[in-house]
Amino acid sequence: MTEGVDVTEIKYLSKKGLAMKIFVMEVDLSNPNIAIEASMPNGGTEFGMQPMTVQASYVDSEDKKVWAGVNADFYNMTTGVPQGIVYRNGTAVKTTFQDAVCTYFAITKDGKAIIAGQDVYDEVKGDIKEAVGGRVWLVQDGAVAKQTSDVLEPRTCIGVSEDGSKVYFMAIDGRNHWYSNGMAYEDMGYSLKALGAENGINLDGGGSTTFFIRNSDTTANSKFEIRNWPSDNGGKERAVANGLLIISK
Repeated sequence: MTEGVDVTEIKYLSKKGLAMKIFVMEVDLSNPNIAIEASMPNGGTEFGMQPMTVQASYVDSEDKKVWAGVNADFYNMTTGVPQGIVYRNGTAVKTTFQDAVCTYFAITKDGKAIIAGQDVYDEVKGDIKEAVGGRVWLVQDGAVAKQTSDVLEPRTCIGVSEDGSKVYFMAIDGRNHWYSNGMAYEDMGYSLKALGAENGINLDGGGSTTFFIRNSDTTANSKFEIRNWPSDNGGKERAVANGLLIISK
């Protein structure tokens, strides 16, 4: 795609014989030209809901090229208020958590990625540049987190390497038994760990799961191409509260 960003699509049968389609993106933050930013509707800081490719269009410019992105936090589907924290370009848009399950992904002011829980939020909040909330731990301090639910669903998740230089995005399509059946939390944890994640969390899934890349076809109607198949809208993007964009500086 571009130097520092690798995208892979994998189609396979699970051990249970179920069709699977997953989308993986590895971002190398040690590349000085690559960064990750949080996005919100209309490129601003007002809560609402908007498809990810539209959110990306408000950020994309000659000076800041958007290469890819995914949806992020769970949210109130009436108001668009996310469950966890939000930071955009060093501005704290939301600093509260809905409940004890909330976690977060953040980019620090020195360009490192972190995944953490609320127990260390007070220690790191002054150093956060970009952040979105998440939910259950999938990998914590190198160990795959044990789960109480084994339900298969469309999912979006994110992992970070031990040194904070690599970020792993993963989207899994589901609810289509002949195409892709979705993934359980624990299998997501093992997958993120296999990619190289020291820590990983679940993001919003179901019909919200969105994995898009920059369209290489310059004659296309849109700069961005949805690669996965959103599950509850016949393949149409859902309007979501926020997301994460991979940009070149």
